[in-house]
Amino acid sequence: MHRFFTAPEDFPAVTGSDAHQIKDVLRMKPGEQIELLTGDGQVHEAKIISLAKGRVACAVLSSRQDESEPKTRVTLAQALPKARKMDLVVEKCVELGVHRIIPMLSERVIAKEGKPERWQKIAKEAAEQSKRAIIPQVGEAMNFRDVLKLKGRFELALIPWEAEKQHSLKQALSGKTPGSILLLIGPEGGFSATEVDLARQAGFVSVSLGKRILRTETAGFAALAAINYELG
Repeated sequence: MHRFFTAPEDFPAVTGSDAHQIKDVLRMKPGEQIELLTGDGQVHEAKIISLAKGRVACAVLSSRQDESEPKTRVTLAQALPKARKMDLVVEKCVELGVHRIIPMLSERVIAKEGKPERWQKIAKEAAEQSKRAIIPQVGEAMNFRDVLKLKGRFELALIPWEAEKQHSLKQALSGKTPGSILLLIGPEGGFSATEVDLARQAGFVSVSLGKRILRTETAGFAALAAINYELG
C-alpha cells in the first residue's frame, strides 16, 4: 500500500506534489486505499474520496502505532562531503533508521554550503519508500565545536576515527542500551587529531569502524548498520 506524509493541518487530505503523485502518476481512483502519516508515529489507513488538482481528499478507516522505528534514536552529524554525496548520505541513512541529520562543518571540510531544503525533500521521499512513520529532520549546517556542545542531550556520543586502534564500535556499545546516540562522521580528509582531542574532552568516545578506511559517505551507513545490529 502506498504511504504518504501529510501536514497535520491538511489531514486527512494529501496536498502538493504528493497529490500530483497520487492523481497523475499513480493514477489512483476514488475508493482505493493508501496510508497517511503526520510524523507522530501513527499510521492511518485511508480511502480516497475525491481527487482534484493539488488535493486528494481521504477518509480514515483505521489507525495504529507504527513499530518500525529503532529503539535507539541516532542523530548523525555528517561532515559535509563534496558534490552530491550528501544526497546519498541522507537517503541511505534515513532508510537505515537515523532519527536526525546535522550537516557539519569541520576543519577539513571543503564544501561550505548546505542545501537543507533539498535534503529534507530527499529525507521525506526515503522515509516514504522505506515505510517509516516519521521524517527525520535535516537541520542547518553547524560548526564542529557547536555540535560538541550538544553532547549533554545524548546518552552516548561517538566519534569514529581511523587512527583509533584500541576501542571498537562494538566495544563502545557492549552492555549498553542507550535511548539516544550522537554520531560524528568526518569529511573526506578525516578529523584532525585536535578535533578528536576536543571531542574526547567533551565526553565523546572515539571508536574504530574496522581495519579499512571508509569513505565519508560510507562511514555513516556502516556505523548505523552496526548500531542497529547491536542494539536491535
